[in-house]
Amino acid sequence: MSIAKLQWPVTPRPGQREVAEELAMLIEQGRSVLFSAPVGWGKTHAVIAALIQARTLPALWLVRSLALGPRVAEDAALWGLVSFVAAGREKTCLLWGSLGDAAHDYCRNFRYKCPFAKLPREPPPSTDWAALVAKGREGGWCPYFAQDFIESDIFIQNYNRRARRYVRAVVVDEAHNLSLPEERTLQISRMAEAISAVRERGGSQRLLNALERMMRAVLVYSERALDSRTFLNEEDISELQSLYYRSLEEGDARLKPLIEIVRAPAAYVEGEKILIFKPPRVPPFKPAVFVTATPLSPIPFEVDAEVKIPWETKLKTIILDNLTSKFDEFDSKMALNYKKLLINLAKKFRRVLVFAASERVARELRNWVNYEEVIPPPDWEGVLMLRARGRFAEGVNVPAECVVMAGAPYLPPEVTDRLARVYRALGFKDPLRCAIDLPMLTVTLQCVGRAWRDPAKPPFVVLADSRYGKYRDELASYFEIAETGESLT
Repeated sequence: MSIAKLQWPVTPRPGQREVAEELAMLIEQGRSVLFSAPVGWGKTHAVIAALIQARTLPALWLVRSLALGPRVAEDAALWGLVSFVAAGREKTCLLWGSLGDAAHDYCRNFRYKCPFAKLPREPPPSTDWAALVAKGREGGWCPYFAQDFIESDIFIQNYNRRARRYVRAVVVDEAHNLSLPEERTLQISRMAEAISAVRERGGSQRLLNALERMMRAVLVYSERALDSRTFLNEEDISELQSLYYRSLEEGDARLKPLIEIVRAPAAYVEGEKILIFKPPRVPPFKPAVFVTATPLSPIPFEVDAEVKIPWETKLKTIILDNLTSKFDEFDSKMALNYKKLLINLAKKFRRVLVFAASERVARELRNWVNYEEVIPPPDWEGVLMLRARGRFAEGVNVPAECVVMAGAPYLPPEVTDRLARVYRALGFKDPLRCAIDLPMLTVTLQCVGRAWRDPAKPPFVVLADSRYGKYRDELASYFEIAETGESLT
């Protein structure tokens, strides 16, 4: 069956059938392709049509956040396709409540001891993962692995979940996220508890002294990189790992925070938490379609072909050259200028969405906003502040008349230096750009997209950091940029 004969459940927009035809041809050839089109263009329907045409179902559909899964499933259902959204161990492992994120290591090393280490006698019916967890608990089998045996046309899961093997094609949704390192947050209090557990489980005095030195340094740091090997030598790390696996075998996961820090390619202390960064994982499978609304060049992974629909509507934007969140320039005077900006914008726009580039910026602006780090009520007005790399920077819709980047959301320099070395070792193209520029620009476009979900109602964009000036040419693909200035402050 050709694309022309497919019965579309929605009226195809001009060019959508042709794009689906081209994607189908590339998928049939077993190639990897980068497919980019503007927000609201209908990328999901074009890809589903291509998968049907290429006869490459079942397909694996990867998303950064499971919150996006139901949207993909709803679109697939319009085509008469069955979808299943598979969750990771944090939602499906029946031991997660007692082991936390150490369940990953327990499953890899001590699965033979798990009381749920078996599968159901018959393949479970296609249902949602939450219902599967309830059935697994009742039947005494593993919901996490049982998900792999559910029959569906489209199998939707998180980037970081182990990939299902038996699929004919892979789709990576919002593939610009592959420019971002995986970022996790660890509370410093958990590190202190882990050190107490090391003492309780008989750790040597040498190891305890090293861990306590590291703990004192973390408590003194405010915003600074953390390198565990400054405090722990190879003998210390070996002892810590041995203690961890022995305790984990007994069901004690308290040492996991220390193992996370030791394993981290890059870690950074920010306030009362430690941020842990890991390189993104690029799926190695073919055929694959990498879908995005905001491609940046060069992409940090190889593709065989590209299908690109240029943006027709560009957001009116201004770059403010009198503001910056750069560490050594963000003082009380600079913070005051950011506050003046918010006051002026609140007078001009009913809803202002602000993304703080860092926790330091957020602290200074906290008393000048109406909402912070929440999904506001539908009738909200005023100023809402979210973190640029926080939990609401992706996968949520917060329509606003104006969106502000309060600082350029670069990763800390010490983190980017470490990531660049890792990327170079992994063979990434242009590792410095992958570690420094691409994450910042990707987060910026991602944040702006939270306020613009209706193509007919583009928000006004304020890039409130002079450092955006050097990316004018790249940003011009998405923004109609006015002359830089300081009129808004």
